[in-house]
Amino acid sequence: MLLEGKVIVVTGGASGIGRATCIGAAREGADIVVADIDRLGADATAAMVREAGRRALVVEVDTRRKADIDRMTSEALKTFGKIDGLVCGAIKLSPSKLEELSEEAWDGLMDVGLKGYFLCAQSVGRHMLERGSGSIVTLASVAAVQAYPLAGAYSIAKTGSVMLAKLIGVEWGSRGVRGNAVVAGQCRTPMTEAMFQDPEIAKGRAAVVPMNRVALPHEIADACIFLLSDRASYVNASTVTVDGGQVESKMMHTPGRNWGGKTIEYKS
Repeated sequence: MLLEGKVIVVTGGASGIGRATCIGAAREGADIVVADIDRLGADATAAMVREAGRRALVVEVDTRRKADIDRMTSEALKTFGKIDGLVCGAIKLSPSKLEELSEEAWDGLMDVGLKGYFLCAQSVGRHMLERGSGSIVTLASVAAVQAYPLAGAYSIAKTGSVMLAKLIGVEWGSRGVRGNAVVAGQCRTPMTEAMFQDPEIAKGRAAVVPMNRVALPHEIADACIFLLSDRASYVNASTVTVDGGQVESKMMHTPGRNWGGKTIEYKS
């Protein structure tokens, strides 16, 4: 029970990796605050947490709004009396070519995926600093370290979320609050599922991963849960990459190299 007796707040907890984190953390003994703009989805997640034998609080929150976030923190403290961990996972995707990306689409993604992460970390972090303990995890992506074309501001927001986690760890580590980022690889979630319904796309995306498959949400969530736990007590200002080896596999997909007169092709 890695999280026995802890209280964990998860933004974006209504679906995907956020939901998997809520359920996995509950199974490890934590009570959960499910925070999301999608109330129905958050209620469904909360029901799963309760089925796992833990308490759940649903807070309908728009992470673009500071007032909503401060209310989330206040309701969590009123209900549970403390917050031990925070996972910043809310995100939206606005696909676009850069030359066609609207200011509105840029602001919308950055407000949710970067400013929202900061506001959540600040609001919850102030309580953690008062207590002298806590763990904050930002959910990033391989798009933070490899440019993700045609996805608007997504890569930029995810890169920022990694640096936010590092800053949290560096500024607050001496005061008992750790900050880390999980760099997630390709994963089948409600946000990406339509794409994976195309067999050719699904096959092609799996082929660029050395493990020849993409992740399921719980596989990313497990890394978040570890970082929230006391087993990660000396992991701080770090990134944990959970991508099946995708980031390190570029040379696998470089065709036609000639070594010692012999052409070598790497195939998945």
